[in-house]
Amino acid sequence: MHIPLIYQDEDLVAVNKPAGLPTHPDEEGSSGFDVVTLLQAQLSLDYLGVHHRLDREVSGVLAFAARPAANPALAQAFEGRQAVKEYLAIVWGRAPRPGGLIDAPLVGAGAGLWRIARRGEPGGKSALTRYRVEAEGPNGLYSLLHLQLETGRTHQLRLHLAHLGCPIIGDGLYGRITPFPAQVRPDQSASVPGVDPFPRLLLHALRLTLPHPTSGQPVSFEAPLPALFQKAAARLALPELELATRLSKVSLAALKASDRAGLAGLLALAQARRVPLANDPAEATTAYRLVNGAGDGLPGITLDRYGSALVLNCYDPLLEPSHPALRFLLEAVVHQWPGSSVYGKFRPRQLSNLSQGGNAGLAEVAPTEPLTGPARPEVTIRENGLAYLIRPGEGLSPGLFLDMREVRTRLADWTSGKTVLNCFSYTGAFGLVAALNGAARAVNLDAGGRVLAWGKENYRANGLTPDDYDFVEGDVFDWLGRWGRRGQTFELVILDPPSYSTVKKTRWAADKNYSQLVALAARTVAPGGLLLACSNQAALSRRAFRQAVLKGLDEAGRPGSVLHSYHEPDLDFPRPASLEAYLKVLVLRLD
Repeated sequence: MHIPLIYQDEDLVAVNKPAGLPTHPDEEGSSGFDVVTLLQAQLSLDYLGVHHRLDREVSGVLAFAARPAANPALAQAFEGRQAVKEYLAIVWGRAPRPGGLIDAPLVGAGAGLWRIARRGEPGGKSALTRYRVEAEGPNGLYSLLHLQLETGRTHQLRLHLAHLGCPIIGDGLYGRITPFPAQVRPDQSASVPGVDPFPRLLLHALRLTLPHPTSGQPVSFEAPLPALFQKAAARLALPELELATRLSKVSLAALKASDRAGLAGLLALAQARRVPLANDPAEATTAYRLVNGAGDGLPGITLDRYGSALVLNCYDPLLEPSHPALRFLLEAVVHQWPGSSVYGKFRPRQLSNLSQGGNAGLAEVAPTEPLTGPARPEVTIRENGLAYLIRPGEGLSPGLFLDMREVRTRLADWTSGKTVLNCFSYTGAFGLVAALNGAARAVNLDAGGRVLAWGKENYRANGLTPDDYDFVEGDVFDWLGRWGRRGQTFELVILDPPSYSTVKKTRWAADKNYSQLVALAARTVAPGGLLLACSNQAALSRRAFRQAVLKGLDEAGRPGSVLHSYHEPDLDFPRPASLEAYLKVLVLRLD
């Protein structure tokens, strides 16, 4: 990943933070996928001091101390309010006045949220925001506001603008937009359900001015305006606002020719979010998600990049291959990512068609030829520098599950010198990472001989000679039981099963059988070893998943402790604020 740099000297580093990345590691273990950690690696710095932060979905200027000696002066600048922080926000509707001061104390509302304190309520923290209207859009749909913080409370700008009656567009925590484009009332400005359909919080840290920690002279850093803010400053119509709102209520199949501008805007917004991945000069990663359904304002589809091939997954049952809306969508995709081939997977029909039609049914739901562009039967992509062979027209899954990218990155730190068992290995990505990062042995176990052969090709693509004994074909449940009875153990066991499957007489459903799987696997984990348990079944809640995993340990008589909990990458798998992450990953150490 690449973080755009604004300024650097021996004391200060300033960057243009992309939306979608946290400022620093959080308690869920995001280390490695936050601005601080990525920037240290990018600039080869041993240290970065954090003195202010931006919310994950806020873009713009973020500054750090480049060495410990700069900390005292920077701390004084921020704590003593010598640092001037200016923002731009695009809000729904019109502000009540051309400008003014919002003086509304904040108080904690629980679960990391805040609300406007009631008059005289104890515990309220002073919060002051100055604002002025920079521009208004056609028909009063939106306004562009310049904001200056005089205090720096958590979520201050979001709460203050909702309190003012013009919530920030895309604020799923404090903005309420229903019916479109209704405004919130001051008594609604506490935490409310996220119902704003726009896929990005339109808040941008424009400028930061502060005394330089060495010279004491004022320095100012400014972040370039994102494209949507440029359009708002020019008082242009923003058709992506209206389209995202309409698509939140109707099928994507309702797209028509007049929606082309709005569709282009939403795709451009999705592309901008992935800039840290796309602009990496080393091109260490060339496969990631480009559009994630409702999280990017386009419910019913996802779009994945695998190098020069794109895979469009259609979950909308109305979006048939011959539907005119699909043609508009494909035209917009090719315009946004020219030169790509787009393959289609029509998933709502997959179960009935596959059960009735065999290979013919598969060809209908996952055509072997691209919907548009030249055929690319096989492409080689890179993820964190490793090569993977992708076959975009071969079945429903082209060879690599992109939502596991960050988990595979973390896996590299856990495998040195260990014996690893990769269950449900598919094309062997976890095994490959383990083998390349010093594993004593990595065994890939899967019921499919074809995908195991594919995994061996991935090994060869990375300069490894695969050992046939490390690629085991068979029923995972059967082999785990067999190894458990023999007392054969591994120091790291990986469980990444499909949500549903049938192998011989074994029928599997993650929401019903996960604890049984864990009980079998736990008996093959060496004392002090690790169990990596995963599920991508959206209907299985994070709480229920955790309970199932711990129940399985109890059934096996293997006490253990949860070390880490992960989910899909926020950068390219955004989701509405009202939805929890669908991917669930637990790392446990077993006694």
